[in-house]
Amino acid sequence: MTSRIPSLDGLRAIAILIVCLSHVGAMKNTPFPHFVGLGNLGVRVFFVISGMLITRLLMEERRRTGSISLKRFYIRRTLRIFPALWVYIAVIAGLSFVGIISVPRIQILRSLTYTVNYYQMGRSWYIGHIWSLSVEEQFYLLWPLVLVLGGWRAGRRIAIVAIVLAPLLRVAALLTLPGAHEGNPEWFPTACDAIATGCLLALLSKNRRWQVTIQSMTAPWLLVLTFVVVALDSLHYRFDHGISILLLDSIGLLLINFGIALIVERVTTYPEDCIGRLLNSRPMTWLGSISYSLYLWQMPFLNHQDSGWITRLPINLIAALLAAAASFYFVETPILSVRKRFGWGEGESVPSTSQVRIIPLTPNSQGHVSSGHSQVVR
Repeated sequence: MTSRIPSLDGLRAIAILIVCLSHVGAMKNTPFPHFVGLGNLGVRVFFVISGMLITRLLMEERRRTGSISLKRFYIRRTLRIFPALWVYIAVIAGLSFVGIISVPRIQILRSLTYTVNYYQMGRSWYIGHIWSLSVEEQFYLLWPLVLVLGGWRAGRRIAIVAIVLAPLLRVAALLTLPGAHEGNPEWFPTACDAIATGCLLALLSKNRRWQVTIQSMTAPWLLVLTFVVVALDSLHYRFDHGISILLLDSIGLLLINFGIALIVERVTTYPEDCIGRLLNSRPMTWLGSISYSLYLWQMPFLNHQDSGWITRLPINLIAALLAAAASFYFVETPILSVRKRFGWGEGESVPSTSQVRIIPLTPNSQGHVSSGHSQVVR
């Protein structure tokens, strides 16, 4: 039996809030100046979720059908990701054509081909955020091939190699490439470690011992772990020179990725506790459901370089939400309906193979506390 993975929409809601608040934090007279450096953290949450979710979906397809259909996977991803982006790019290109904003045509082309992440210098604000979508599309292109050709064992090995290699490549780029100190290289080989961490998390769920270890690690320390992740990311933003940035780009981001993965594992396994109930509340799940469209459409309205009325608080936040809702209900939802009609849909389903879970201490009907044991939940 499969079911929708709980808490994921709530996590997406938190991720998109972090991204939006980081852009609001860069504006003049902002009430949130301390959020300006946390945008990368929100993106990394999205990356870890994507790696974990896509890997679980592919694992479930393999368990259910005996194989992974690359054709169906690419059709599903195309229908899920492309239409909303195409509409956004069409609007941006139209506004640029009539002279309201300025976006070079070559950058429009790079956006449509998901190669924005290889061109950081001089990138327009309006398409700058598409770098992360480019990284994800490159992941969607490569990862299913890895699992089809090499299987789960090869997938684990390649995920570990990516987790180790990406920070080293980032540091090498910072030391050798001109202008690299202005921002982390956003190429797929240097930015894929967060996604690979999510992939590894999903693949390790097949191992009962690892599952017990991961869940027991997060049980009493979830809030502390969350604080450490945020603190590390804040340090990464504040230090931009010397040995500090090298350490934070390597070890620091590695710890952030694993911290996010542990948080994702905890809140998706225990959706019934207080944090899980918050993440699965109706406002959070709604915001999470429109998070992709909101990620696309927040940029024109949260532009700290623009002093027009549409970019002033709180008008800009309301406008971004309205644009995102319109994109979700009039673009994403109809396309998803078509996808389901032709049998190309995919649910966010938990693999129905045995799943290990730590059962917390809970009172029984007589009010006594029963001991918590590792149990296999089938």
